[in-house]
Amino acid sequence: MDVANIVAEFGAYYLNNGQNMARLVKQLYDKSVTEQAFTTVVTDETKWQGSESTIGRILQPFQKAWTPTGAVSFEPITIDAFKLKMDFEDYPDELEATWLGFLADGNLDRKAWPFVRWLVEVHLLPGLQRDYELNEIFSGVYAAPTPGTAGAVSTAMNGIKQIRNAHIAAGRITPIVTGALATDPEAFVDQIEAFVDSIDDRYWNLDMELNGAPALERRYIRGVERKYGRNLDYKGAGTTIEGTNMKFVGRPSHRGSDILWATPKSNAVRLVKKSANMNRVRIENVDRKVKLYTDFWTGIGFLIPETVFTNDLETV
Repeated sequence: MDVANIVAEFGAYYLNNGQNMARLVKQLYDKSVTEQAFTTVVTDETKWQGSESTIGRILQPFQKAWTPTGAVSFEPITIDAFKLKMDFEDYPDELEATWLGFLADGNLDRKAWPFVRWLVEVHLLPGLQRDYELNEIFSGVYAAPTPGTAGAVSTAMNGIKQIRNAHIAAGRITPIVTGALATDPEAFVDQIEAFVDSIDDRYWNLDMELNGAPALERRYIRGVERKYGRNLDYKGAGTTIEGTNMKFVGRPSHRGSDILWATPKSNAVRLVKKSANMNRVRIENVDRKVKLYTDFWTGIGFLIPETVFTNDLETV
């Protein structure tokens, strides 16, 4: 806990001058929204396994002779779940002789102090969602932690970018060539329309979302207004790509990236195990120290990589 600036400004003592939690403000945390692009599968498994089946041509002209054609083939599908956790500890006693003393309490059980509930509701649970969104679900590259040392940022699981690039390297995803994304909004709209027109037309009638950075979504909306001269709802028709069933959706997790991708939602799977723990914590009181923790499993993947449509940027 760092209360040094509070002490320096207000003094190392507590005076009840009417301060309360309403005077405790924080910056906005991003919510976990990228998971909405996936179909959630609740499971007890830590590795989901399945198979894609296909069959070759079977229809042919009639003749009396027996002339069988076609063969069934199976391709394995594996989606890994990763175990993530949150460990947090603090000494709430440090609050008592400061302006923040109203977060303390006379109860010997520090878990019962107002600070703990405030901490969980205002910072820990929202912060967990923020970190999952910004650090893991898109940009994560799993790395086994060093025993006894907190794992590094963006190493808790394999995210969208890592999985996409692995499938590209394996020849399962063929990127649609866009080149560098246009900075001019109207030219960017032309680029996006050309991109979605390059998607396999068997999927044109399916509702899909084109996922990208929030800044790209805004660039697209402004480009639509310039190109088509419409006063569109910024969260409604303004994100619909002209002549398609697809909408452009900005995801906070994609900030700073020029990757675009789309797939039927049924093809994008998010595994969750012990998912209730993403919204609750265990609290322990040890020698006046409060410890709070939770853990759960999650992972993402694509059932049929060939039906993930993405551009050719950031492929390594």
